[in-house]
Amino acid sequence: MKHWLLSVLLVVCGTVSAQITLVKDGKSSARIIVQDKMPNSKTSAQFLQRFLTEISGVALPIENDKTPRKGDILIGGQSPAEVTEDGFSISTQDGILKISGKENGVVYGVVTLLEQYLGIDYWGENEYSLTPSKTVNLPFINKVENPGFRYRQTQCYAIHTDSIYKWWNRLEEPNEVFAAGYWVHTFDKLLPSSIYGKEHPEYYSYFKGKRHPGKASQWCLSNPEVFEIVAQRVDSIFKANPDKHIMSVSQNDGNYTNCTCDACKAIDDYEGALSGSIITFLNKLAARFPDKEFSTLAYLYTMNPPKHVKPLPNVNIMLCDIDCDREVTLTENASGKKFVKAMEGWSKITNNIFVWDYGINFDNYLAPFPNFHILQDNIRLFKKNHATMHFSQIAGSRGGDFAELRAYLVSKLMWNPEVNVDSLMQHFLHGYYGEAAPYLY
Repeated sequence: MKHWLLSVLLVVCGTVSAQITLVKDGKSSARIIVQDKMPNSKTSAQFLQRFLTEISGVALPIENDKTPRKGDILIGGQSPAEVTEDGFSISTQDGILKISGKENGVVYGVVTLLEQYLGIDYWGENEYSLTPSKTVNLPFINKVENPGFRYRQTQCYAIHTDSIYKWWNRLEEPNEVFAAGYWVHTFDKLLPSSIYGKEHPEYYSYFKGKRHPGKASQWCLSNPEVFEIVAQRVDSIFKANPDKHIMSVSQNDGNYTNCTCDACKAIDDYEGALSGSIITFLNKLAARFPDKEFSTLAYLYTMNPPKHVKPLPNVNIMLCDIDCDREVTLTENASGKKFVKAMEGWSKITNNIFVWDYGINFDNYLAPFPNFHILQDNIRLFKKNHATMHFSQIAGSRGGDFAELRAYLVSKLMWNPEVNVDSLMQHFLHGYYGEAAPYLY
């Protein structure tokens, strides 16, 4: 009994001592100390300073490389081994609040602290809510969190009009990740038909009895000269963008404009899919640049996986479900059966899949699009089938069908596919729409 009481006392005392008071009665001696020179650490410190000031009225100073004392906040530095890309760690240890992360993770750690522990909600474009308090306490925290997808992208007008919105919703934009913004439909950018088409029509697709150079055409993927020109172009792009390690080498936007010359057709026939020739090409490129990553489309005519060749680990498959309806989940959807079969096929030969999902009516961005009930099941399905990157293309136009709510839910699900969507929806409606919320849910 005495041992049990002693254990309880130790736990209670440890918990109490781990609590940190950042501000008390409108005063503070705490400092925000940035431990490294990474730009994201500076951004994190500024975020934290701004919102703590709005809550308490006290602006904590931001300092660099100082020896911490009890009550301080450490930003950046070494993360625990279990933290992965864009993940973060938050801990209250020895009276010091520590927030670190990989890549963007340190910013997301600060956002999580503000959201989960200090009660700030960020709803939309410059729209957020908080409760002012002259005293700011933190409980014992020992949290490591990693994202459900290493890349998370969606559409909402606020991404481009509010610098905080993207960070708060843990979103990324192609230009931030893909070298020179090469992230989809890049064939004509890499091998411009305006430059090569007239003198070298053999570089482009052969179908219907002739070569078809042009912006909507594809490459002759079996042509060795095409490979060397593209490889040189890729090399120059990465050298001009040394901070990037991924780019897209992917077909132009157009269906069944693939090359059917004897050599390309032989590859595709052997592989039993029109993706065979492009994966063969991408594997050669990935082998030439083993420290880089290459994304390519499994879209329209290339949706189905090849039977024999497997993408190398640094080949990313951008799989698109453009032909699927959205009235029910993909697994329940007659139009989704082909896509699900293709996705399951790709997941058997690669763990590096990017899913581009469509939650949008391209004919009318403002029209109702009632797909809230299927978002979670579909995103779980993508995750189950080895999707590591995800773009949810929703109607993000100002005035669109619940554009702010849809972006909010999708962002939360891409970070954690297991969140309680019903609870999140009610929380958002009450916070964003206020007294109108009961009429919306």
